[in-house]
Amino acid sequence: MLLGPGPTPEELVRRADGWPGLVCLRGDWAGGTPIVTSHPARVRTSLDPVPVVAAPEDFVGGGWFGWLGFDGASRLAWHDHVLRRVGGQWYFEALWSGERDTALTIRLAAWTALLRGPDVRPDWTVGEFDGPPAVDHLAAVERAIELIRAGELYQVNVCTRLSAQFEGSPAGLFAAVGAALDPAYGAFFAAEARALVSMSPELFLRRLGADVVSSPIKGTLPRDVPGNDAALRRSTKDVAENVMIVDLVRNDLGRVCETGTVRVSALLDVQPHPGVWHLVSTVEGRLGTQLDDADLLRAAFPPGSVTGAPKLRALRAIAELEPVPRGAYTGAIGFVSPCWGAEFSVAIRTFEIAYGRIELGVGGGITADSVPMLEWRECLHKAAPLLSAAGTRLAPAQLTPKVVPTAAQRAGGLLETILGMDGVPVRLADHLARLDRSARELYGAGGPDELADRVRAVAASVPAGRAVLRVVLSWDLTVDVTVAPAQPPPVASDVVVTDRPAGLWRHKWADRSWAAHAEAGDRVPLFVAADGTVLETSRGTVFLVESDGTLVTAPLRDDLLPGVTRRAVLDLARDEGRATVLRGFDLSELISHAAFWTSSLSGAVPIHSVNGVDLPARNDVVVSLARRLSGGIPAVR
Repeated sequence: MLLGPGPTPEELVRRADGWPGLVCLRGDWAGGTPIVTSHPARVRTSLDPVPVVAAPEDFVGGGWFGWLGFDGASRLAWHDHVLRRVGGQWYFEALWSGERDTALTIRLAAWTALLRGPDVRPDWTVGEFDGPPAVDHLAAVERAIELIRAGELYQVNVCTRLSAQFEGSPAGLFAAVGAALDPAYGAFFAAEARALVSMSPELFLRRLGADVVSSPIKGTLPRDVPGNDAALRRSTKDVAENVMIVDLVRNDLGRVCETGTVRVSALLDVQPHPGVWHLVSTVEGRLGTQLDDADLLRAAFPPGSVTGAPKLRALRAIAELEPVPRGAYTGAIGFVSPCWGAEFSVAIRTFEIAYGRIELGVGGGITADSVPMLEWRECLHKAAPLLSAAGTRLAPAQLTPKVVPTAAQRAGGLLETILGMDGVPVRLADHLARLDRSARELYGAGGPDELADRVRAVAASVPAGRAVLRVVLSWDLTVDVTVAPAQPPPVASDVVVTDRPAGLWRHKWADRSWAAHAEAGDRVPLFVAADGTVLETSRGTVFLVESDGTLVTAPLRDDLLPGVTRRAVLDLARDEGRATVLRGFDLSELISHAAFWTSSLSGAVPIHSVNGVDLPARNDVVVSLARRLSGGIPAVR
């Protein structure tokens, strides 16, 4: 039924603020026609069967509207009427029945009056968003990488939750943020004391007749950096991540679609979304006969783009890595209509409001090549446009200012120092992977494809004993590989706290003049961050040993090199069943524990003293690790 022109969907939601079960879908829903409804007839926590109802083409009429929570806390409400805006005109559509005749007549009159009513501006305020410290997310990302290296996963999504105080009208917040961001799958749901305000860019599932479509998103870069759209398409990590999830979605749909109908209709499209570029792919299939939307959701939920691969192991990993449940976040939002079909978004970029608090989940997919600090910044990139549109910001404690390399660091190029043992380079793959990640981030491309063969050939020129291989990659991507005899590793070290020059230290720079100065007199410099966190020596990562043998080291950050041997120690500890903890510690804690540092050339070296203060000794732990690092594992990993 044509009701005529009227306000925007956002304004209509503001006018209907407070109506029971208020729903608004705006953006690409139902072919790009906004939908508004309220006053549900009944509510469920799972999807009831929905028989197909004959209706005019492109008719929604009503259906189940709501969300499926990632952790199972779902809400679906049956609405037997909707308002749709088509070509600037509002239409009233209903699944009319005799028993609902009076109720629907009342709803039609109420909506008609509201369309002709005055504009309203309900108030709302959002506080400053806070959450777990960045180091918690950095540690979770590292743990995810550990699971991937152990062969348990190919990829896993790791998330964190931000929160703030909220007062006033969630409908008012939705109207303001939706108008500012114009998301592809904007959604608002009000349910008693709870509300969802979603600005999702991602289609989880659409079913029209038997045709099913899913468009997973994997890969993100901010839009405020020129050239990032092209850089995203060239990103090895993001492309691999997207392709892995496409395979997972194909597998999910293949469980319920007719054999031979599942296909990838678009792969690695670069699309603009609020504040970011995304890599988007599309998978299609044809739902099998005798199967319905509940079967489709059971096969595909939770969405693959926010879980990982393999999906079941990724779900267990998420429960281990994330300290709190996700709630509605990374579940699904949408509707099932007996006339139109079904459509669900992935519940990302979604505010959850309840009892005076507002929460926002953010996260990203982790692969073996992930850089923890870049993953954290991706979370902040995703949150930024939503917080800005809501008129708020992150608390200063959540921010991690971007550190840039000095001109001398960039110009000097990158270095890998690799141990050669009897003509074989040790952990060559890990060294070259670190070099490649740094080169792509700093210079836009990695090293030459034949580099591994070059390093092996140079290593073979020293067929017996220990050798040091130096691989220098210059800013113009030229590479120099040299070899020289290696000195025996030190038995123990006395370290001295020393200032380190400014710059970015999660890359291994070829310019080592600063280190030569700091190491004058054969001392081993120890670097401590401004916040008091013990970082590393000039030669390698610092670990302390707790009384029960647990190894502790700081999570990776901008001022800490992702040491290849550091990673090997963590892998070895996992293999041995030894506990490890990724957390920061200060000098006072270091001095009260046994400790050691690690490097590719020296393995594990006990720290005898710090600034002249002797440390307790745990040679049993250090000697065991040193033996495994040098001879107890394969030379090439």
